[in-house]
Amino acid sequence: MKDKVLLVDDDAMVLAGLKRHLRNQFRIETALSGEEGLKRIEKNGPYAVIVSDFAMPGMNGIEFLCRVKETDPDSMRMMLTGSADMSTAIKALNEGSIFQFHPKPCPADTLGKAIQSGIDAYHKTTNHQTQFIKVQRSLAQASMIQQNLVPKSNPKVEGFDIAGKSIWCDETSGDYYDFIQPAEWKQKKIGIVVADVIGHGISSALLMTTARAFFRERTLNPGSSTALVADVNQRIVRDIEDLNLFITLFYSEIDIKEKRFRWVHAGHEPAILYDPSEDSFEALGGEGLPLGVMEDWVYEESEKQLHPGQIILIGTDGIKETHNEQNELFGADRFNRVIRNHAQLPATSIIKEVFEALEHFRFPVERKDDETLVVIKVL
Repeated sequence: MKDKVLLVDDDAMVLAGLKRHLRNQFRIETALSGEEGLKRIEKNGPYAVIVSDFAMPGMNGIEFLCRVKETDPDSMRMMLTGSADMSTAIKALNEGSIFQFHPKPCPADTLGKAIQSGIDAYHKTTNHQTQFIKVQRSLAQASMIQQNLVPKSNPKVEGFDIAGKSIWCDETSGDYYDFIQPAEWKQKKIGIVVADVIGHGISSALLMTTARAFFRERTLNPGSSTALVADVNQRIVRDIEDLNLFITLFYSEIDIKEKRFRWVHAGHEPAILYDPSEDSFEALGGEGLPLGVMEDWVYEESEKQLHPGQIILIGTDGIKETHNEQNELFGADRFNRVIRNHAQLPATSIIKEVFEALEHFRFPVERKDDETLVVIKVL
C-alpha cells in the first residue's frame, strides 16, 4: 500500500495540479487550510509526509506545522513558500522542525523526489521506534519474570527474625537473594543466599536467574554447604566459559535448634555480625573465588555460635559503594551507624532505615547499582 501524503494549500488549483502529477506515486490527500489539515490528521492520520504552503489565511504554514509536530510528531513535515524571506525559512525550520523547505513554484518532479526522501526518513524513524518499543516490552517482561523470582515473603523461623529486600537500578537486576527451606530439611535449618552478578543489564539478569535455578535444584540433593556451592560453581563455569562474567556470593545456613550460623564466602562482601551488648561489628568473610572463575575451586565453610540480640547483615556492594553529589562513599561507618541506632527494631524496619539513609545520602544523585540487604536477628 502506498504511503499517505497530505498537501495543504489555500489555492485549490495548485493542489489539483500537484495531486494529478503525484497520485501515481503516493496516496495524496489535500486540505485548503491549516484548520482543515488538522481535522484530516485527526480523522485519517497518521501521514508519512505533510507538505504545507506558508502564506495561508487564518493559520499560516509555520503555525500549522507546529501544531502537526504535537499531534503527529513522526510525520516528515515540509514547507512550500513563495516568500524569499530568509527569516521565514529559519523560523519554519526551527519552530516546525521542518524536514525540507522548498520555494514556490516547485516542480512536481522535484516535490515528488522530496516527498520520497521524506517517506524514507519516516520509515527509518518509525522502524527505530518499533524496535525500541519491542525492546522496552521485552525488558518489561524480563523485569516481571525476575520480580516473580524474588522471595514473596520473609521466612518464619522460630528463634529468628529474618527479612530481605532488593532495589534495582535498572529494569532487570544482577543482585540475587533467596531463602531456601526445602521440605527435605524438615525445618531444621534454613539456607540464605545473597549474590551479585558483575555488571548490569540482561546478561547479568539471565545469569542471576540461572544461578537461582542451580541453587534451588542442588539443595534437593544431600551434601554440605561447601559441596552445594562447589557444584553450582562448576555448572556456572561450564555455562559461561569465555564470557567474562562471574558471581560473588555469600551462602549461609542457620542451624535453627543449635543457633549456629555456617557460611561459605565466594568473593562477596563479608557479612557483618553486630552484637549490641558489646557494640561490636565483626566481619564474616573468608577465602573463596567468585562463582564462574575456576571450576575446581575448593570452598571453605566457617561457623559462628549465635546469641540472642545479635544481628547478621548480608548485603551487596551497592550499599556501601553508594556515592553522593560530592562523590563520597556511603561506606562502612555510615552503614554501621544506621544499624547501631536502630538495632532494637524488627528486621524489616532495619532494612527500611538503611534504604532511607541511602536515599537521603545519595540525593539528588541517581542510583548507580543494585542494592540488596538481608537482616537476621537472633531472638
